Amino acid sequence: MTKKQSKEICYCHLVQLLRCTSHLLNQTYIVHWNLIGSKFYSMHLLTEDIYKEMQEGLDVVAEHIRSLDISVPFCVMDLNEAKELNPLPHDCFAQEEMIHVLSMNYNKLAESFSKLSEEAEAIGDQLTMDLAAERGRTHKKQQWLLKSNLPV
Repeated sequence: MTKKQSKEICYCHLVQLLRCTSHLLNQTYIVHWNLIGSKFYSMHLLTEDIYKEMQEGLDVVAEHIRSLDISVPFCVMDLNEAKELNPLPHDCFAQEEMIHVLSMNYNKLAESFSKLSEEAEAIGDQLTMDLAAERGRTHKKQQWLLKSNLPV
């Protein structure tokens, strides 16, 4: 594979991670809005902290993409295309399952950013590598915080 091909793969992956981040932000809103029961207050606050951080992180990723002179998705449907992530259950009473799926999706996103970091390192793009490492760490922490609210 040529360096140009590696660069194209890396940057396509970066744009896809923007989509996944947007999709996961929306899933986080859905969980935030649908929580009920004894964990409501603590999970409501946790998901609010997470989605506020995600809003900022999404903007950082989009601005980085634009700094590379790459277009970001132009429509909401395209922006939220994230087949890699699991869908949330459609039962608002399946509280633990909702949190579990959200937690798994944060872990998937962390792993994808880790892979992006490796791709960026291979093409010598330090800024993308740093961005990917930071987003990966953040999503891993979010996954851990969500998972800590599930029964063992």
